[in-house]
Amino acid sequence: MRLLLLILLFFNLSSLLQAQTYDTSYSELRRPGQAVRNLGMGNTGVALSADESALYYNPAGLGSVDSLMLNVSFLLEIPAISELQETQDQLSQGASVTIDLKHIRSLNSFSFILPFGDWFTVGAIYSLEYNVDFAITIDSSGTTANEQTINKIKNSNIVLGLGEDNHLRAGFAVSPGSGQWVWGFQSNSFNRREQPITKLTLEEISDNIITIAELNSLSDNLTAAADNISNPAIDFNFIDNMTNKIQNVELSKFGETLESKYACYQSRKTASSYSIGFQRRASSASWLRMSIGAVAHNVGHLEFGSSINCPRNHMPEYDIGFSAQPKFGPVRFLFAADIRDFTYANANDTYCFENKGSPGCLQKRFNWGWELGFLPIDSGANFVSVRGGVSQNRPTWGAEINPFIFFRFLTIEYAHYTESMGQEAGDQTNARDVIQLRFAF
Repeated sequence: MRLLLLILLFFNLSSLLQAQTYDTSYSELRRPGQAVRNLGMGNTGVALSADESALYYNPAGLGSVDSLMLNVSFLLEIPAISELQETQDQLSQGASVTIDLKHIRSLNSFSFILPFGDWFTVGAIYSLEYNVDFAITIDSSGTTANEQTINKIKNSNIVLGLGEDNHLRAGFAVSPGSGQWVWGFQSNSFNRREQPITKLTLEEISDNIITIAELNSLSDNLTAAADNISNPAIDFNFIDNMTNKIQNVELSKFGETLESKYACYQSRKTASSYSIGFQRRASSASWLRMSIGAVAHNVGHLEFGSSINCPRNHMPEYDIGFSAQPKFGPVRFLFAADIRDFTYANANDTYCFENKGSPGCLQKRFNWGWELGFLPIDSGANFVSVRGGVSQNRPTWGAEINPFIFFRFLTIEYAHYTESMGQEAGDQTNARDVIQLRFAF
């Protein structure tokens, strides 16, 4: 009971919640730097993070690092292979094509963690992250070539979202007394620009050249000319004018249209916030190495000072978690469970933002996962690891290998997870594969 009251007090002290207007034009909530290991374990990490991932999930996790860490990592995230195969099959059909939303992410980072004995640890990570979301619709329907051309211009579109982040996170963890309590504090600085999911139709682009009405008239005249070149109803001057108009179009008009639609991405903003967290190591059943944790992210609000909320501001986010880390000789088993953003302050969709108590939205917040590692190297790495879990009610899995076996120099990590961005758990899913190369010194 005392522990429960302390957790409630912790969140009340760090809470700075206020009303928020949720912008539905964005795809998913951007949580920069999601770590590959954690993604494979159901995207958990509040009570289990003994490497640089603590700077993403809970700064109190720095207190579990037992040696100096200097890491350089390179991450690439692409649509899942199964989704790419579906896209390839659609393109090969040569007819109308709809490519659902795809996501590409790259993340390059440098981090260091330095423990000072068992009671004080400092760490920092600098990352450069890019995100691209895109979808395509090509309408090739029609019985004639002219109809197909008109339908392509009227009904085809591309959906594009862009994001770029430079973020610096620096923090420390302290473990006073017997070491069962670990407290973490962290400062976060973001230099960001992003373009929300934006639809651009070919009609909007072509309107600078030829309107749909003009295109229909041109199609009628060309069809009539093909049937009977001597038809007096054919306006050859109109055909000539439209042909010259198309041939002499200025490319700058395309640029003006694109610039007006993607003006958000031209604006780069800087904002800062804080993260405060703790982990409590259980003294009973010591062989299980159990911990509970809680963290408040974006304390002070992550506000970029834009009048049009571009980049998007983030409210404080509150997460709680549990972990167990038993070790059996050369084998280490980890289990973790988190409830992420349990106040729904940063919901990915309007349904969960407005219906915070619904069972489907609770499933989106409850994550759990496990890791089975062989030949542990240090607090955060094994020679070989396999992972699994559930995030947003969808399965995740992953693996890791440290080919140098007895020390960490090169780590190769893989994870598969699914982002759910729709109205209910499992709706509008976006499956992704992630691979990371991490070099430690």
